[in-house]
Amino acid sequence: MKKKRMETIKQAARLYHGFSGHTGEMEIHKLRVPDLPKAAAVFGVIDAIEYTAVRDGEIVPYRHRFKKKSKPLFCVSPDGKQILILGGSYHVTDRGIEDR
Repeated sequence: MKKKRMETIKQAARLYHGFSGHTGEMEIHKLRVPDLPKAAAVFGVIDAIEYTAVRDGEIVPYRHRFKKKSKPLFCVSPDGKQILILGGSYHVTDRGIEDR
């Protein structure tokens, strides 16, 4: 595996470990990530995002409400098969999504 790709994988693993609290073997899964479209329809802004994750061994539901100036755009590919979260002023850390 190329050195730069391996460093990117390790960076993602550190972020995931910091958030989830999971230790142990790093699992690498190969995913097919679709190409980003050259254009997108902007449907609006994202006020909040909800997700469920495993944190410290427990399944936890999360809801992050974006501050007014931090909201990303809710976009859709022209064929309607990809949802894109673009822009916004936030950062994902070991504590989850944090507005800037």
